[in-house]
Amino acid sequence: MQTEKESFQNMTVGKKLEHIWEYYKLPLLGIALVLFIIIYTIVRLATPEPEVLMRAVLVNASPMLAEEEDTFARYLTEQGYNREEAAISVNASLYFDREHMSESNAVSYQALAAMVMLGEIDLLTGDADTFDLLGVENGLMAMEDVLPEELLEKYQDRLYTVTEGETGRQLVCGIWLPDVNGLTRDGYYVTKVLAGIPITAVNTDMAKEVLMYLLEG
Repeated sequence: MQTEKESFQNMTVGKKLEHIWEYYKLPLLGIALVLFIIIYTIVRLATPEPEVLMRAVLVNASPMLAEEEDTFARYLTEQGYNREEAAISVNASLYFDREHMSESNAVSYQALAAMVMLGEIDLLTGDADTFDLLGVENGLMAMEDVLPEELLEKYQDRLYTVTEGETGRQLVCGIWLPDVNGLTRDGYYVTKVLAGIPITAVNTDMAKEVLMYLLEG
């Protein structure tokens, strides 16, 4: 009777591979997984993710995909940032329609409110309904704390005012961007759009700079 070793030696190459896989597949899969983790870790360390300098949320943006180098990327390039090391995070996935409050609209607004509360938005763009809802809840910075006085005077006809729910005071919390601006050229919007900064924003200095960049058209 052949021993197991002799039997294995007499097998064809294909049969040997089947035999090895049948008896050693779990150890082999474990080794493959460990190798994958090691290689993945090395690649991540060798090519670290860019540092996110600012987070922008574009509410009711067009589902049309913007070109690879959008207005935020152009801003970083023009300011001399290395885009392999620095980035602006852009979320254009939230859609909100105040006139037709479907379940998906409600989820989008709840997500937006949560992001504002958690300080995950530095720059916000959207329509009047979006700014009305957040402004009434005192969720947006006053434009007098965002723009220098000379720009407030220059763009006074573009300022957007809401009435706060608790105090009843008038709050200038947004500003209309030019009809043609970086966001419209990229395809994010095809209509007029407001911009502002949440009161919980973390990277406010850069958000202010980017807002002024967008105002230049």
